[in-house]
Amino acid sequence: MSIFRQSDSHPEPVEVAFAANQTEADLIQGILREEGIPSMTKKPNGSFLTDLFAIGPRHVVVPASAEEKAKKVLEEAEANDPLPGE
Repeated sequence: MSIFRQSDSHPEPVEVAFAANQTEADLIQGILREEGIPSMTKKPNGSFLTDLFAIGPRHVVVPASAEEKAKKVLEEAEANDPLPGE
């Protein structure tokens, strides 16, 4: 059984990050994977092109049970990797 299936004991996955494109989503998922947190991406509803190509925004979701840890990991990653020139 997938950890992302909704049931009484496993609520719907929760969004922990929003990525501008699939490449950024892959980077976020890699950070989570290194910490042992499973994740997947969801495309926003609407655009035919986002379904056809790996373009457009993505929502990065994790099991509800991992939400707190995932958010902490991503906050720490962002704090330790400032933008160039800062």
